[in-house]
Amino acid sequence: MSDLAFDGENTQVIVFDGPCTLCNRSVDWIHNRDSHGTFYFASRTSNWAIEHLPEHLKQEDAVILISNGQFHFRSKAALLILEQLPGYRWTRVFHLIPTFLRDLIYKIIAKTRYRLFGQGYCTLVSDERMLK
Repeated sequence: MSDLAFDGENTQVIVFDGPCTLCNRSVDWIHNRDSHGTFYFASRTSNWAIEHLPEHLKQEDAVILISNGQFHFRSKAALLILEQLPGYRWTRVFHLIPTFLRDLIYKIIAKTRYRLFGQGYCTLVSDERMLK
């Protein structure tokens, strides 16, 4: 659904690092559990992301969730995504951990993800959920 008319109030988009194997596997994992069809997905280098992301987020090396017209990234985005998946509301407890600590862990994983998981485009998300 690459021609989705972006409605910042009703559409939730997960922007991910396209060449990251961990990111692609995470997108597939989310897509497989998103039984309500809540999320759309876009690679950070896609035309859609380039057109819709604010300039300061285009180079952000983190998952970005666009929800209700707001941009969330790093650990906050990850938690907000998890909380909306069936059976994962319990992850709200992680909001008790200070953001700087959650983001520190996030940044360590982000910094080593290519070395640990490799690079490659491999997401299996259906075309109607992928923004191009």
